[in-house]
Amino acid sequence: MKNNFFRLSILLSLMLLSGCSAFSAERNPYSIAADFVMDEESDEYKICGADITFYNHSLLTVKEFELVFFLFNSEGEPASECPERLTFYIEKEIGPDEDFKICLNLDSFMNFIPEAPLEIDYLYVSKIIFSDGSVWEDPYGFKAFM
Repeated sequence: MKNNFFRLSILLSLMLLSGCSAFSAERNPYSIAADFVMDEESDEYKICGADITFYNHSLLTVKEFELVFFLFNSEGEPASECPERLTFYIEKEIGPDEDFKICLNLDSFMNFIPEAPLEIDYLYVSKIIFSDGSVWEDPYGFKAFM
């Protein structure tokens, strides 16, 4: 009985360890950061924008990527000033271990001017196309938050 318990515990330990290592092998090929901005003197927008920094952690050159995020008010509620989900398609070659910074103009998405800065949340990349033609996808952002 003790021998079977020992074998079972070893088997479970190996399954857990191999599962964790297999999971870590599928890390995201990117990381991303964003800030909502409403500076009065900006060349990028008239009302507001999003300062984005994309980091390429893969061994391949990024050709283009699809960025998704949601905007919320200071109470954590979806922003009434704009659509719930914003998606941007960005074409830019970004080499391995390089970063890319851009300010996205959000003016065309605003129904009215926000009284206070909004919060960017649930920020993820849903698709990356690499220069060799390969594609990485996470359409709902599940991998970004694991």
